Amino acid sequence: MRGGKKKGGGAAAIGKMAVFILAAVAVVLAFSQSQGEEKSFLKPYEPEDQAANISRSFQIDTELFASDLCVVTDQAASAEPLDAGAALIFNITDHEVVYGQGVFDRLYPASTTKVMTYLVMIERADLSQKITITDAMLDLDPASSTAGLKAGDVISLEDLLYGMLMVSGNDAAQAIALTVGGTEQGFADLMNEKARELGATGTHFVNAHGLTDEQHYTTAYDLYLILNEALKDERFVEIISAQEHTAYYTGAGGSEKEKTWSVGQLYARGEVTAPEGITVVGGKTGTTSAAKYCMVLYSRDALGKEYISVVLKSPARDVLYYNLNALFSKITN
Repeated sequence: MRGGKKKGGGAAAIGKMAVFILAAVAVVLAFSQSQGEEKSFLKPYEPEDQAANISRSFQIDTELFASDLCVVTDQAASAEPLDAGAALIFNITDHEVVYGQGVFDRLYPASTTKVMTYLVMIERADLSQKITITDAMLDLDPASSTAGLKAGDVISLEDLLYGMLMVSGNDAAQAIALTVGGTEQGFADLMNEKARELGATGTHFVNAHGLTDEQHYTTAYDLYLILNEALKDERFVEIISAQEHTAYYTGAGGSEKEKTWSVGQLYARGEVTAPEGITVVGGKTGTTSAAKYCMVLYSRDALGKEYISVVLKSPARDVLYYNLNALFSKITN
């Protein structure tokens, strides 16, 4: 009878309340533990501890908050691992792990970092805003890949995104960082805040471009989390799938300038072919002497199912693409 009291109802209510309180305490404890781990980013790294802690963390967090993510409980590497520091391919349509190798190992990300730079920027800046390129934005390692920007150039943040993601311009990434974060450290703090929000607990950034630093690292699994978030933005997919982009802007003296950037990723350039049935939509490359050859990639199969692939620390460019095709073969075979 609606509104009536049942015998024993008080005890049942108390029991439900107790369960609720215990669940709340468990969430608070999990949060407190994650905050403690945040302070340990700079501790000496012990691989076996990292794998155990991250695996346990994701088992807790994904059950409570992220049931739509691919969760690795046992790394799915075969008896013949790829020639890479880490590799994975996840079916993000069905939330299935197809293959994983060293997915929780901390490695240098090189320019795959720029996917996180994108995420921070779009949350905090107006893409139509035009900024003036300064000498500080160009203060980079002379060997850096650049978008060809010059001091005094006035260009939109949207064009900088293309220059950063298509040709991996470190100058574009640094310009974004100083505009949005005020300082390199200020922007890195925003990147690390976003990483924690996504559950990327094996990651720590110190710059927006990915040039090597001992305290700038990530994991293959964390890059999956970061790319998975970026793919929710149609603009990001549009940029990484573009063949070229022409930016129209002005120079230091007010002269009109234009620059056309072409995609550097070899699938898009037609220099490497994916296995039959696989469509490579786009991704982000990364290369330094310490990180070796890296890639995060978004693709689809013949049924329209979507996949994220990550390969870190391949010893050579041709080995990187061999590894990626080997991951694709695990779908098609």
